[in-house]
Amino acid sequence: MELGDAGADVIKIESLSGDCARGWGPPQEGGTSSVFLRLNRNKRSIALDLDSTEGIAIACRILSSADVAVVDVNRLPDPSFRYEQVAESNPQLVYCAISGFGDRGPWADRPSGELPVQLMSEATSSLGRTGEPPVRAGTDIASMYAAIHGVQGICAALLARDRIGSGQRLDVSLFGSLLAMRSTLWVALSNPDEWWGFHLDSYVKPPDHGYPCSDGRIFVNLAGMKKGELDSLLADLKMDWVRDDRQFEFLAQESTGAGRYAHTVHHLWDRGIQQFTVAEATNIIERHGGLVFPMNDFKMIENNDQVKAVGMIRSVEQPGAGRIKEMIPPWDFADTPYEIRLPAPRLGEHTDAILKELGS
Repeated sequence: MELGDAGADVIKIESLSGDCARGWGPPQEGGTSSVFLRLNRNKRSIALDLDSTEGIAIACRILSSADVAVVDVNRLPDPSFRYEQVAESNPQLVYCAISGFGDRGPWADRPSGELPVQLMSEATSSLGRTGEPPVRAGTDIASMYAAIHGVQGICAALLARDRIGSGQRLDVSLFGSLLAMRSTLWVALSNPDEWWGFHLDSYVKPPDHGYPCSDGRIFVNLAGMKKGELDSLLADLKMDWVRDDRQFEFLAQESTGAGRYAHTVHHLWDRGIQQFTVAEATNIIERHGGLVFPMNDFKMIENNDQVKAVGMIRSVEQPGAGRIKEMIPPWDFADTPYEIRLPAPRLGEHTDAILKELGS
């Protein structure tokens, strides 16, 4: 999807029954999964029987003229699609092999999935509460990290091709991608009760659900507040009572947001802030040099002024489903702006045109 968003002509080779994601849901839009529609924009589709001699031959011809191939190596239907075979007919090809655990070692050929990779990479250790069982991330972070690392690797391999004169195989694993992202945390494991700062102390801090207001929740950061502003801030929040609390010395230090003692005095800020609406609390805190950010749900995001200003959500016509909303990429090129050239493909809808391009 990201390669297509950046301008690549993407051909998605599907089995005759189609990508299994086409049936994920509900909801369904025009008989196709909403998930599939949003992951498969800017692609063309060809449906092939990759268990047949003819289907294999057509797929190999597509690969022989491609710049890039993205392949799930754990699901290769035929040896003809391995890099060694494909590179013989197309030495310029950048071959991105996606796997669960990498291309070598005792787990190389083992089937994988999102949850096993999260558990094996220790990714669940920063979620939930200390002393309780770990909690999986609520979305497929390993799969998405692998996709992002795949895009980075492909772009680097295309640049290298200009220098060395040929393509190459690039291996990206879900396991390796998640380990790379987790590695920034591991220094804290040397003494987890003493390390602090942003993500490092996530091993010992409880989950943060923001600060409750009477009509919503907010994230508060007082790190930039001027010296001497705390007294007037507490007065405006009607929190003078907090001076008698034995934890006041911690509240007077780094005590909100990602601050060192934020989890220790969270309940004190909760008691004060919950007296006000989001708008009232924001006005008070930012007047004293703090920063406030709303904790949005999806409906709030849709109507957020910043989201509208940068045009992050756009509407596109999807044949058979009407207009659907799309979240555009987070990057924006000044001279080649983002566009949805193709909606998500119906199964095999571009087969005839692709065969014609191949000279069949």
